[in-house]
Amino acid sequence: MTPLQRFNAQIRGANAQAYLTDVLGDKKETFVTSLVSIVGNDANLQKCEPMSIIYAAMKSVPLGLPVESNLGYCAVIPYGTNASFQIMRNGWVELAMRTGQVKFIANEIVHKGELVKKNKFTGEYVFDEDKKESDEIIGYMAYIKLNNGFEKTVYWTVEECKAHALRYSQTFKKGYGIWKDNFDAMALKTVLKNLIVKYCPKSAELQKAIADDLTVTNKDNVSTYADNPKNGVDDQGEQPSESAKAKAEEVKAQIEAMKARRNKAEEPVNEETGEASDDLPLGI
Repeated sequence: MTPLQRFNAQIRGANAQAYLTDVLGDKKETFVTSLVSIVGNDANLQKCEPMSIIYAAMKSVPLGLPVESNLGYCAVIPYGTNASFQIMRNGWVELAMRTGQVKFIANEIVHKGELVKKNKFTGEYVFDEDKKESDEIIGYMAYIKLNNGFEKTVYWTVEECKAHALRYSQTFKKGYGIWKDNFDAMALKTVLKNLIVKYCPKSAELQKAIADDLTVTNKDNVSTYADNPKNGVDDQGEQPSESAKAKAEEVKAQIEAMKARRNKAEEPVNEETGEASDDLPLGI
């Protein structure tokens, strides 16, 4: 079989179908069709273990994010023979806005002349696109304003972004990979993620996103952090907090509860009220 035929056989096999039905219910076929299309259009992804791809893609489900990379929310990226789950720029914006506490987010490339003023003591930056002197890129910014009035700007120079990539991306050090192929997009996303991880209020979804982003999952559904010399440390160089880990476990427990309900012949019923429960985990 070709790599694509091997993947199709795996995802259509009895074991994978039972697993996907347990978790996704009537949304299974849409998920399978989308994932088959994604793998069919990526020769490198076809080299990965089929179950690794499936498990990595399943991390998008509790987050309620479409896994098609062209939409810019999240993607399944080949990493050797295993697959990596990565949240993209639109995904971080979406998850931050869903907290209900974010009024505005900006994430832009900064050209020469556009950075008018910065105050290292207050963290205040002033940008003006009308002051642009050339197309030379000098840095990347992300800004957030909460409904309570809190504001924060993060700005990294091109040199700082390169230093970050050299520190945490093994592929960038070797001269290939997503950082090498699309540096601006990765720099923008990284600065935005840094801002959201540090300063955005954390929902259960956002906590799980932080825990799962950049993880590589093998065919046995064991995950480690991708492209990183220190296992368990994300690409912001920070250890996931105990709170983040607890929230991630909470969401996983919700999924298991949903699977148990769907395995029953009838809808779950409250023994005291007699009412059927239709509450589902976040993003399902």
